[in-house]
Amino acid sequence: MARLLHARLEPCPAERFTRSALALLDREGVDPVLLTAPLTGQAVLLGRHQRAASAIRLEAARAAGLPLVRRVGGGRALLVGEGALGVFLAVPPGAALVPGPFGADKVLNRYVRGLLAGLRAGGARSAAWFGRDFVSSGTRRVAVVSQETTAGGATALEALVAVRRDLALPPGLRGYPEHADPRVEGPPPATLAALRAEAPARPAAAPQAGVPAAEGQPGAAATPPSPLADAVAMADVLARAYAAATGRDLEPFDAPLPEAPPLPALEDEAGLSRSGVAEIAAGFVEVLLRHDGARVQEVRLRGDLMAPAATLAALERALVGCPLERTALGRRVDAAFAGPGAFVHGLTDLGLLPEAILAAAAP
Repeated sequence: MARLLHARLEPCPAERFTRSALALLDREGVDPVLLTAPLTGQAVLLGRHQRAASAIRLEAARAAGLPLVRRVGGGRALLVGEGALGVFLAVPPGAALVPGPFGADKVLNRYVRGLLAGLRAGGARSAAWFGRDFVSSGTRRVAVVSQETTAGGATALEALVAVRRDLALPPGLRGYPEHADPRVEGPPPATLAALRAEAPARPAAAPQAGVPAAEGQPGAAATPPSPLADAVAMADVLARAYAAATGRDLEPFDAPLPEAPPLPALEDEAGLSRSGVAEIAAGFVEVLLRHDGARVQEVRLRGDLMAPAATLAALERALVGCPLERTALGRRVDAAFAGPGAFVHGLTDLGLLPEAILAAAAP
């Protein structure tokens, strides 16, 4: 029978989780790997494509002693720490986690199903994903999700789960302005533990295996588990849920868990002009540009959007030498996102990218 390998990280800082996730994304093999990591400490997690100086108030983060860690997937910035769980599902090229075929833009739709089953078992009884970058239960947000696709054909889902602490970035750390659409961040944050505590008692039902019962619920322990212990237990619940959802045998990942160099959180921006941020469905997007007045010399596409890092990097290369003219820029943008494995979530109008490039080039 087909296998799903479960790689269990011991409780660790967020950077350790992302280093292992990056390495698994490039791993050769035939079996999908589910990485789970109960997180320790505190850190700001940047989306893969965010400009740190725009998304975060860097001085406030430094003053609070918060490290900046860049996620593998795109999306928004989060604050994580003990009581949060990192989840990364890596599927190697050629492997089929679930029946297909389906395009790269449907990967998140397919891969999120095991996560939803696990969250429901862990206390979010109505966990659902509505095509955005979060999972909600009722009117509360309990997880944040993203996806990645490599040029070689590997696919992945990344999730951060609020087990005993929510993932909200405090207002004092936010660098972006207020978005015109108050729904952009989804419903108010919650934790699985809080949802369990709020749920009506079910006297006839036994607690889910491995999931600590809420105080006052049948089977509740006299002393509630620590946030870390709760996240450790939730990792196993999610692994079993993914195995059941995909019809695979769950087996331990018994090889040494690899690590890749971390993605840099800060970039050298010397000599680059900036467009400023523009609103998109997922949050904000912006461009950093070097030009000679007529043509692009260097461009960086940044923001909260979800798109493959390889696709955006290839587009940035393709734009070098392009005339600073909307039609020419638009053709190259359209061609990049029409390529194999390309997708973009959170940006409904690709025309915003040429406009942002021209804004960055304006005197």
